[in-house]
Amino acid sequence: MQIDLGNSFWEQDDMYFLSKSFSSSQAGSVKFGLGVFSVLCSYLFSGMAWQSSGRTHEELIHNLYKNKVIVTEKIKNAMLAVDRAYFTKSDPYEDRPLSIGCNATISAPHMHAHALEALCDNLNPGAHVLDVGSGSGYLTACMALLVGEDGVAVGIEHIENLTSFAKANIANWLEHADKERVAHITFGKNLQLVTGDGREGWTPAAPYDAIHVGAAAAKIPTALYEQLKPGGRLICPEGPAGGNQFLVQVDRLPDGSFKRTHLMGVIYVPLTDRDRQLGIGPKSGAGKCPHRTRIIWHLLVLCHVLGELFMV
Repeated sequence: MQIDLGNSFWEQDDMYFLSKSFSSSQAGSVKFGLGVFSVLCSYLFSGMAWQSSGRTHEELIHNLYKNKVIVTEKIKNAMLAVDRAYFTKSDPYEDRPLSIGCNATISAPHMHAHALEALCDNLNPGAHVLDVGSGSGYLTACMALLVGEDGVAVGIEHIENLTSFAKANIANWLEHADKERVAHITFGKNLQLVTGDGREGWTPAAPYDAIHVGAAAAKIPTALYEQLKPGGRLICPEGPAGGNQFLVQVDRLPDGSFKRTHLMGVIYVPLTDRDRQLGIGPKSGAGKCPHRTRIIWHLLVLCHVLGELFMV
């Protein structure tokens, strides 16, 4: 399992921070404890992943359908057409989240399925859709298939390396995918990957029929409400980092008002700014200690991963 709590995480300046914050034995215990926690998580993941995991992409999607995580044919067909192997470097057909670097993960297949099913009625030919925190690009690719030649699917990430990663993934997928199935997709036109602050939405393609947010907002950003069409639907985890969070469905009614529905309890990493995610925040205020920020962020990622495993 690729949770970055190994040597690449414990850099010399991180250990210096631990040594200043704790005694020598305490610092070692903190490092050891986090290491043990990550190993235990790994064993838990391997034990839980049987629920829908497969040996092939087709088997994975079939299992999600058999287990009633996927319930509609169009979502099943879209996910079948986007092979997860092009979007992660290891264990693509395991039903669990995986690290993709930059303190981000590709969600477990069952969570992608939940998101697509929740937005299903709005993922139609010609629709405009936005994927905030698009990460690997997998969900954005599925959305692009569903909205067709006349629609637009936009994935937005605030970390340029993740945008580049997603672009490479999608280019690789398009090269190897069934050409008839993806013939309508023009990269940069009806499938776009952009770098920016997703909390502000993406006005060039607004308003949207569907918006998906892949991280938890303490409060759903106003800009996302404003960029939702009447009749549109927004799916976003909401709640404090490390606290009670819910996957919230927001429907914009024809009169412009909003209806909110709590779908399920979730655990997600916070919807935050680029520097805080990378642990390189400002030298004052809450972000004055990047090492503390990085350690806390890794714990939040682990909690997010654990949470996904129980939301099948």
